[in-house]
Amino acid sequence: MAAHLWNASQDLAQAALESDYIQGIKQGTLNPNNFGQYSVQDVAYCHNGLEDWKAVATRAQQPDIKAFAEARVKSWAKYAQETYGAWHISDPAAVQLSVAAQTYSAFESEVAHHYDPLYTVVVMIPCDRLWYWLANQIKSGSSATNVYDFWINGNSASDNGAHQMENVVDTHAAQLDEDTALHVYRTAMLGEVNFFRSACRQPLLEMPGTS
Repeated sequence: MAAHLWNASQDLAQAALESDYIQGIKQGTLNPNNFGQYSVQDVAYCHNGLEDWKAVATRAQQPDIKAFAEARVKSWAKYAQETYGAWHISDPAAVQLSVAAQTYSAFESEVAHHYDPLYTVVVMIPCDRLWYWLANQIKSGSSATNVYDFWINGNSASDNGAHQMENVVDTHAAQLDEDTALHVYRTAMLGEVNFFRSACRQPLLEMPGTS
């Protein structure tokens, strides 16, 4: 199931790769202001994601899904505290998200609070899987003197987070409606694309195949 969802979303992965933000990271030409404002918003996005995982940990009835969500709460909380400190943010809720980031975050929250808990795992995969894929796509075309080398190397090092979530989805694939899972996955992928595009003020995209 997880491989099918990823393979069926290659158009959106390519759109993310071609975004000015990712190409700017690859070439080392991304305006630092754009990187900074994206990163600050990403801290707020992760804060919202942490709350979503907390909701799933509370709602989940299956022991393994509940345990997985609880483990995610711990790992996201640790990451959140590290990034709050790195960007000197005391209240991530005070960060004003762009339309793209807010739309993306709101959809994840809708899934976390109103869909079967397993779909929250589905909606969270694209972020981890896409960033790992993007970093590896641009790594060969970058240089060690690239100011964003830390982003490329950091995100290309391991796909463990995505792999763990994909294993959960594959284990419980029989419980998922394929059309719903694909809608959730592709909507999250589009959220990633538009979050990148908004950082460099590119027009936001609509879901391919829709008017």
